[in-house]
Amino acid sequence: RIDHFVASHNENCQPFRWTATADSILEKLHRLCSRITGTEH
Repeated sequence: RIDHFVASHNENCQPFRWTATADSILEKLHRLCSRITGTEH
């Protein structure tokens, strides 16, 4: 199944284009850290 997926994907591949900004990523990371601070995980 993986080989089939890779072969199909490679037939019509497109370059990856990052659309998230650094600020949006850092904000999400901040929210995550705020939620898990103090947990025992």
